Amino acid sequence: MINERLKLLLKELGMSQRQFAMKINLDAGYFSKIIQGKANPPERILLLIEKVFHVNKHWLEDGTGEIFSVQGFSPAKKQVLEAIESLSDEQVHAVSCFIKYLTEDDARQ
Repeated sequence: MINERLKLLLKELGMSQRQFAMKINLDAGYFSKIIQGKANPPERILLLIEKVFHVNKHWLEDGTGEIFSVQGFSPAKKQVLEAIESLSDEQVHAVSCFIKYLTEDDARQ
């Protein structure tokens, strides 16, 4: 059932129901009903989950395949994305500034 997969996703992401709901701009009480199996998420919510958390559509819908969708990412990019998840907001800002510097430097060359 989708509610069980969402519970697993929360665990994988290390997020509370409230944090998860806030990330996709969803009422925490409504998300709680989805997690409890008392409500089925509409297609738009599933699409948000796929896009915001890079979740594999097939896994989310029927449990097949890997949880996360990383199609088109090189191993190096996957490693960077995984590392960013463990950073504080301040560290993410620093990384963002560095990436901006790198991309501006490439544009000048």
